Amino acid sequence: MDLWSILMLIGGLGLFLYGMKLMSDGLEAAAGDKLRTGLELMTKNRFSALGLGAGVTAVIQSSSATTVMVVGFVNAGLMSLTQAINVGIGANIGTTITAQIVALKVTQFAPIVLFAGVVIMLFVKKRSVRRIGEIIGGLGILLFGMELMSEAVAPLREYQPFIDLLSSFQNPWIGLAAGLAVTAIIQSSSATMGIIQAFAMQGVMGLDSAVYVILGLNIGTCVTAILASISGTKTAKRTAVALLFFNIIGAFIFMVAMRFLPIVDWIKSWTPGSPVNQLANFHTFFNVVCAFIFIGIPQVLTKLSYFFVRGEDKQLEGKKLKYIDKNADSAPVAVGQAILEVSRMERLSGENFNLAIRSFLERDEKLINEVGENEKVVNYLNHEITDALANVSQTGLSEVDSRTVTGLLHVIMDIERISDIAQNIADIAAIRLDKKIKMSKKGAVEIQFMADKIGEAFRLLREALKEGNLESAQRVIEIEDEVDRYEAKIKKNHVKRLKKGECSAQASTVFTDVITMCERVADHVANIAAVYLRGEMQ
Repeated sequence: MDLWSILMLIGGLGLFLYGMKLMSDGLEAAAGDKLRTGLELMTKNRFSALGLGAGVTAVIQSSSATTVMVVGFVNAGLMSLTQAINVGIGANIGTTITAQIVALKVTQFAPIVLFAGVVIMLFVKKRSVRRIGEIIGGLGILLFGMELMSEAVAPLREYQPFIDLLSSFQNPWIGLAAGLAVTAIIQSSSATMGIIQAFAMQGVMGLDSAVYVILGLNIGTCVTAILASISGTKTAKRTAVALLFFNIIGAFIFMVAMRFLPIVDWIKSWTPGSPVNQLANFHTFFNVVCAFIFIGIPQVLTKLSYFFVRGEDKQLEGKKLKYIDKNADSAPVAVGQAILEVSRMERLSGENFNLAIRSFLERDEKLINEVGENEKVVNYLNHEITDALANVSQTGLSEVDSRTVTGLLHVIMDIERISDIAQNIADIAAIRLDKKIKMSKKGAVEIQFMADKIGEAFRLLREALKEGNLESAQRVIEIEDEVDRYEAKIKKNHVKRLKKGECSAQASTVFTDVITMCERVADHVANIAAVYLRGEMQ
């Protein structure tokens, strides 16, 4: 195999990977948020979880993408560990679709498919149709890459050292290690299968020498999920570990079974004379059998994951109402429940502001992400509480309750804005982290002092809401005035530092933005206190 053949193989693999990504992105964009929504609304039915995981992966053509998505949902508390494991198992089945497409022997049509996709992408203005063009174009590039790899490996049919190497793959451990290593490096089990099938197209490799490589590539594909879980919660890490053990144990079961059962011969008998189909069929067969073994005993994977990932996560607020009962038939009771839920929403937004300031000062990516997750919960509560108050407003409310509902609606808007500002601060923290913007010690101290003042206002506001302390609510108003005066003083100090060259232009921008946002948070906290003082939230 000369240098040109090696370059063709590498180029073909690159086209295969890019085509798969383009097709995946097009499919995902065409489906919109339905894929994510379907996963978020996952029921506890293990078979529906399995089917959804397989279906989503078949659509987006990437088990890694599905698994990373699942890890993200687990990280956000939207999906349990058991649900995530079942979806991940299904994803392993869905990822075999790429190999089945290749096995249809349509690579000779790659130029036509690619041309059709490019024409649609370039000349059709409608976005939804262009997405279809991306799907078709991606498939064409994938098939073209497959054809290129197949041509590149053709000389290997007569290259004895390579034939000897393939023979060594019949050793279970060598074959397993080869499949694992290649997939871990390129992070795509479909691409590894594509390489193997390219060999099979030229008669270089058959199922006998590829069977253990296929078992190994299923283990190697877990690398992406493990990487995605590193910065996540312990439950997210357990999800990745459970899916890793699913493939490890499955591979071990098949390695043992193939010593006593003619599994390879059986798979060959389905499509005699077609090694490409045989490879694809074994890949699908392995994942389907393993799925149905573990779907009945998910607790095995769960216990293994808990053994290797110890400890518990900090309990995050979930996207659910804690106090409001939508079936409450008494208006005063419903209003009382709404007050408790609004108080909870206020507490969460205050905590989110504190996290945002910490994420900015400490340049902590984990805190930045936590702010984003809390912001989603606040938005959820905003919509749900507003709907509940709108419904109760349509009943016969007393004058007092009617005034309270009006006050609560104003308060909800202020709380939601506080959380929005916290998210904005976290976004600035991310910019500071990415661009490595340094902050002067004096500037950091001033931001912290201002945040502490606002933190005191939040504490007094909660005291007022919980204990009915009017003096605490009045003190919140006074703190807002102090923050206004302090903001003006800080900005004057900052201008002096800027003139002396103690602060960079980039640092100046983020500093003034954060200070301004802090002042706006103080305004919103004072607005809530004012509503309470008017007797509209008591």
